Amino acid sequence: MTKMIPSSLDYYNKKVIHRIMEKYDMDQMDASRAFLMSETHRMLEDEALGMWDFSERAIFDMWESEKVTGDPRNSIYLRSE
Repeated sequence: MTKMIPSSLDYYNKKVIHRIMEKYDMDQMDASRAFLMSETHRMLEDEALGMWDFSERAIFDMWESEKVTGDPRNSIYLRSE
């Protein structure tokens, strides 16, 4: 797997972790762990998936979908209906 450019990945990490901290009232360490250990983050890292086309709001929605349903692909941004 070819990984996303580190500076782009860092941007998404900061933005999504901040959203998690605000919405779920988590401290930075717990929010970081929740995002960095997720399937959503593994998908984001994979350059072949082209996730940089999505906004940080969309990536956050994918993470939330994963948290609720167990699969980030259940996000409205990834479902094909």
